[in-house]
Amino acid sequence: MDTDTSVAMILARAAAQGIDPAPLLPDVVALYQDLHRHPELSGAEYRTQRTVAAALAGTGVEVHECADTGLVAVLRNGPGQVAWMRADTDALPLREATGLPYASEATAVLDGGEVVGVMHACGHDVHTAALVGALRYLDGAREGWRGTVVGVFQPAEETGRGAVQVLDDVLDGIAGQDVPLPDVVYAQHVTSAPLGRVVCRPGWFLSRQRSWKATVRGIGGHASRPHLARDPIVAAASMVGALQTVVSRAVDPFRMAVLTVGTFHAGTKENIIPAEAVFTVSARTFEPAVTDVVEASMLRVLEGEAAAHGVTIEIEQLFDIPACFNDESLAAGVVDALAPIFGPEQVVVPQDPFPAADDFCHYGRRLGVPSVIWNFGVQEQELFEADTPPPRNHDARFAPHPRHAVSLGVVAAISVIMDRLRA
Repeated sequence: MDTDTSVAMILARAAAQGIDPAPLLPDVVALYQDLHRHPELSGAEYRTQRTVAAALAGTGVEVHECADTGLVAVLRNGPGQVAWMRADTDALPLREATGLPYASEATAVLDGGEVVGVMHACGHDVHTAALVGALRYLDGAREGWRGTVVGVFQPAEETGRGAVQVLDDVLDGIAGQDVPLPDVVYAQHVTSAPLGRVVCRPGWFLSRQRSWKATVRGIGGHASRPHLARDPIVAAASMVGALQTVVSRAVDPFRMAVLTVGTFHAGTKENIIPAEAVFTVSARTFEPAVTDVVEASMLRVLEGEAAAHGVTIEIEQLFDIPACFNDESLAAGVVDALAPIFGPEQVVVPQDPFPAADDFCHYGRRLGVPSVIWNFGVQEQELFEADTPPPRNHDARFAPHPRHAVSLGVVAAISVIMDRLRA
């Protein structure tokens, strides 16, 4: 079945269940494409904040600023439970290579002065537009539900800081004195899977992530006289290679762990041995004991390599994001709400969790309420039938379907919320 037909069937099944956002979808698609064209890095989502607020203007939604560049949008509809739904809003430092007519041409300057492209390569623009569409639909369909829906437009997910900032502002009253606390918290995230696919499991769903910056300091000098220098590039490169043994040789093969070096910066010219090299590392695990093994092994490897090369190393932890645990009852509710619409065969409960991370975990932990996050596919089925698999999240070529991705995100958000708050 081709993609357009499959999506049309999903929308028809939703309409048969009384969920028909079709009149809103052109505006939501336009909002998505606008957000995609104008991405902003973590902590700099000022235009995004204004754009979302404008998209909710004239509705029954109360909008409160929070976390500097975030929003909390409150939609009240009488007594009942309070459901929060989070959408992250930030983009990545990546130069877009999709060739889309609404592709980003944005740039930003990083702390070190490097100019980088900026791109929504992880679908946060889809999350944001879909939540706006869901709130606008629920505002016009009040007869079908009771209670309060709070849309949390959270900045800075990619740095692991945004959720904590939002919660600090809400709990301290900075985001408004009357933002109701939730009974449940939801989130959804795009993934490189066929349109119409939904993935949700109870228990551990996403991994813990710890990240570090390693600064290797040697002695600079002329490229023609390396014996008079202590080359931090050679030392750091050796460290990166040695780190590949941490998971393969220190972690029980029946346990999950991923260790990745994501950045490496050193030098300014080919004939200069620099005095310093810097790289960053992330580790993803589920079990505390495995986390401890990975960190201890990483430190042992780095310090040993530094001693062997006669350089020094400074290791700074950047952030620590706990694993995401899906409440069993809420996860079952997501599956029950979406299976009749997306199709039972398309709503998948995987056996294993995913080694991705998301600071959504903080909401349930900090507020002491059940939470659940699910993934949904955003790419044409035809792409998966080619010899080369389609680009995935964090790839400069990652391109959710221009219309269907956000449309199905709207349907999923409405369906889950209305199933929980049904009148």
